[in-house]
Amino acid sequence: MLTGCRGAAPPPPPTPAETGNLPSPGLFQASWSDRSIYAAGLIESQADVLAGLPGASVYHLELTLADDLASVQGAEEVLYTNTEAVPLDRVAFHLFPNLLGGEMALSSVRVDGVDAELVYGDGWVAIVVEPALEPMASVVIRLEFTVRVPAEIELNYGVLANAQGVLAYAHGYPMVAVYDSAGWDLEIPSPYGDITYSDSSFYLVRVHAPKDLVLCTSGIEVDRHEADVQQAVTFAAGPARDFYLAGSQGYEVLTQTAGPVTLRVCTPGYGREAGERILEVAADALETFGQRYAPYPYTELDVVTTPTYALGIEYPGAFALTQNLFTEAQDYGATPESVMLESVTAHEAAHEWFYNLVGNDQLEDPWLDEALAQFATLQYYADRYGESGAAGLRASFYSRWDRVERKAIPIGMPVVGYDERSYSAIVYRRGPLFIEALQQELGEESFDAFMRECTAAFAWEEATPADLQRLAEAQCGCDLTPLFQEWVYGQP
Repeated sequence: MLTGCRGAAPPPPPTPAETGNLPSPGLFQASWSDRSIYAAGLIESQADVLAGLPGASVYHLELTLADDLASVQGAEEVLYTNTEAVPLDRVAFHLFPNLLGGEMALSSVRVDGVDAELVYGDGWVAIVVEPALEPMASVVIRLEFTVRVPAEIELNYGVLANAQGVLAYAHGYPMVAVYDSAGWDLEIPSPYGDITYSDSSFYLVRVHAPKDLVLCTSGIEVDRHEADVQQAVTFAAGPARDFYLAGSQGYEVLTQTAGPVTLRVCTPGYGREAGERILEVAADALETFGQRYAPYPYTELDVVTTPTYALGIEYPGAFALTQNLFTEAQDYGATPESVMLESVTAHEAAHEWFYNLVGNDQLEDPWLDEALAQFATLQYYADRYGESGAAGLRASFYSRWDRVERKAIPIGMPVVGYDERSYSAIVYRRGPLFIEALQQELGEESFDAFMRECTAAFAWEEATPADLQRLAEAQCGCDLTPLFQEWVYGQP
């Protein structure tokens, strides 16, 4: 069972003195072990996490956006610590733009200041480390790269694209892969479903961009310099599973406070009314989920509108909504546009708990974050509108499940185990119905305790289906194997 940040205080992060003669950061004049810059982005109750996560990677990024937003020049330094029990002779990075219709090219890679040998694969690169990196030892890996940003909204919902005056820059840097029991996880994502499986890390990112480009990102702004036509803005984010950036000259920024959290909505100029509604829903969602599971961990949440053809996409401390939700006469079947806007906003907000705070392998176990986020949306409706409001959303789950004739397809398959139609019907609709069945099995009081324990036990770590089952069984003192077999794994 993962224990996250509970129990005795964890040891402090490794420092260069403990891990060898690491080169000093070249992009930022800051000690690798000094995490104080991230404190302003975390609420008070999360302050202790800065002394935890001793092996978390630390990214220092410098991104220079071209004036036409069609390309990005990047430099990245990563403090990588081997948290495994075995020496590692290479460190693998995802090069996601090469799978998303764009192109990422590396021009220089150095390990502790020395040119490194590279082994390329489909959408990834392995960097050879000599001698092999011993457990809890660290290296600094520096990569210089260029990214061509696709101009089409085609692959994987258009998460990486420069279209309709908006730069959506997701996964646009070399990203350390997860090392698990099977080795480096380098699975190629499906065209539908989420893309990443990542550990919690810390990010310090300086963005050079045209001065009139409005930037909306993960994390908080910690520094800004402006010249005649350019700006250099630095953001700090962490712990976080990714760093997201969106920008547009056409964005209008609406803000609202919700307790210690500043909400920012970056919306096209014609979307002010919808933007104000998003602020209201996001504030209500943070309150609901904060009371039910755990407080929202950051002091800022950014919501951005992009041309993505997904309704919404989650990122740490930020999420994107499709611009289609801001225009009239969109066809959502029998669902009014206003209802769709609210449900998608609540769902994406829920991913700040189930995907970012509590992590999972989104390619192998997509239901762990999607079904929980969808069930959280159901609880949002119940808290805001009573059982009648929840009943309407629940009915939509059954309606979409009907598209596959309510077949008892297991919710626990990997993304590639479904076609696009059944993925939506099973993971997003049958999935939350399983969580509701689990709630009924445990009883409301034990289930609520289970959800709070889940977010505490797996905070900034990754959970598996077996972890969730063990935690639920500890709450009820019962055997939940038949329930999980029926819904998650399928009958033997």
